[in-house]
Amino acid sequence: MFDEEIAFEVDVRLLPTWRRHARIVASFDALAIGEAMRIVSDHEPRPLKGDFERLRPGQFVWLQSMLGNDIWEVLLRRITESPIETLAHLLARSALFSVAKATTIEALERSATRREIARNESLCEQGTPWPHLGLVLRGGLRAIVTSPLGREHALYDVLSGESFGILDTIDGGVASARLIGITESTHVAIFPRSVVRAILQEDPRVARAVNAQLAQRLRMVIDRFTAQTSLPTIGRVASALLPHASPAAGLSKALPSLDGVTQGDLAVAAGTVKEVVNRSLAELEAGGAIERIAGRIVRLNRESLTQIVANAFPGEAAG
Repeated sequence: MFDEEIAFEVDVRLLPTWRRHARIVASFDALAIGEAMRIVSDHEPRPLKGDFERLRPGQFVWLQSMLGNDIWEVLLRRITESPIETLAHLLARSALFSVAKATTIEALERSATRREIARNESLCEQGTPWPHLGLVLRGGLRAIVTSPLGREHALYDVLSGESFGILDTIDGGVASARLIGITESTHVAIFPRSVVRAILQEDPRVARAVNAQLAQRLRMVIDRFTAQTSLPTIGRVASALLPHASPAAGLSKALPSLDGVTQGDLAVAAGTVKEVVNRSLAELEAGGAIERIAGRIVRLNRESLTQIVANAFPGEAAG
């Protein structure tokens, strides 16, 4: 999705997880401004993105894709850090608009409305009109659907630099999911559907990026559906914890993204209920995959959680 060629590729799948991040950061630092690299990994690279946001803030464009089971790709471009983080700068760093024309960025800036939402606050409700496309500027959102029986299921997360409301923008329908904040404070910019549709007619690079993002969302929903219909509950809970696990060896301090995550949140992510999550957490702790203090998860073992997901088998009744 980058216009320029990829300077080099780093495939870290054969490296121990605790050696990967340093290798990738060193490779990134070797890039010239404007150059891009390709990273191939065997798990969702959310912890890696967190490290880049901490170590190289404002210096990169991040395009992440799930290509198949245990195959993830990141296209990472090095850019000049802006002294002032304007909306134009944030748009230019986003997955959808990193290749946009200057006129596209200007049109989005003129039409933007900014919002701030708290953890678990709803930005929009499932089944209601939502004539906007949005961009997460800081923090994160979770897309949740509610069944006729009232059980909530998480579809995917939308992190900083990623967009939401794409499907509703394309087909003009109502919001396909409820969007809630998953960090203490989430900042978003939203753009009118009419403006975005005009951009898609005028800027083919953005149109291609939208197509790629829609394909990714479909892959993620299929992956989530497969997990919730085939994995036993403990496997689903372990999978929900993995994005918050450090790449360090053994039991290691959980990533900051786990702060504030409740058993109710894990239940939504795992497609079950809190009581079942509590039993699964006790089993994970007994097996050395997690450590809790006063009921709060403080340390995670990425290798153990990964093995639990990989070795989980169908046949257990859904929780």
